[in-house]
Amino acid sequence: MKVYPFIWKWFIVWYFIGLILVGFDLLPPWLEWANPVFLWLAGAIGGTILYQGIRQGAWIVPFIFFGSIAVETLGVKTGFPFSEYVYAEAFGPTVFGVPVTIGAAWLAVIGSSFAVARLFPFRHNILWLVPILAVWLDMAIDPVAANVKGYWEWANDGLYYDIPTQNFIGWFGLSLIFSWLLQRHERAVNSLFIQHGVYLFVMLHALFGVTAVNAGLYGIGLLSILTSGVILLERRGRDDRVTQKEMVQ
Repeated sequence: MKVYPFIWKWFIVWYFIGLILVGFDLLPPWLEWANPVFLWLAGAIGGTILYQGIRQGAWIVPFIFFGSIAVETLGVKTGFPFSEYVYAEAFGPTVFGVPVTIGAAWLAVIGSSFAVARLFPFRHNILWLVPILAVWLDMAIDPVAANVKGYWEWANDGLYYDIPTQNFIGWFGLSLIFSWLLQRHERAVNSLFIQHGVYLFVMLHALFGVTAVNAGLYGIGLLSILTSGVILLERRGRDDRVTQKEMVQ
């Protein structure tokens, strides 16, 4: 994993540049190629977190990458399970109408959700929290990506910022399949990867939250602030509990 520290540092730099350019709608057209780079970096981090945190990561991580692309392809062609939509040409090369980078995006979402879920150590936490957190993150991503940035276009409307409700049900269902695998193969992992996964989740929410507020979608901005606060407080509390336990021992 010698290359991982470089990926993480490069992602941090890329993220804060993107937070300014994308969040405040300053990204020039000639720099649109930066979007796929961001997704690949985030996906590499999410995939690494999963690989380190589960057994059989050598096949489960690729399964999530290619499986998500396959389900997205089904969605584009049939409208199931996410409802009918079509991608724009913002994320690089496509396969059957689906950008390959979508696989990296799913790794980032599932990997970061997996890390946050491990902050809450109750029975079946991975199984249920990963899909809930994935949908929670998509509640910030989808209105911004579809309605503000035009990265994809929905054929149908919904109650939540005109996003079809079926989309969130589909997200939960697919994430539940992935989380079932993750729970079955979960193992101990270096706390650094969990820490980075938590930061990744918060940073993704913050990126879309800032972009949403700049576009007048203030509810999503509030959602992102509350999410970031709760998760970071829980992480801090977890660290304090671990420290106290070590002092007692």
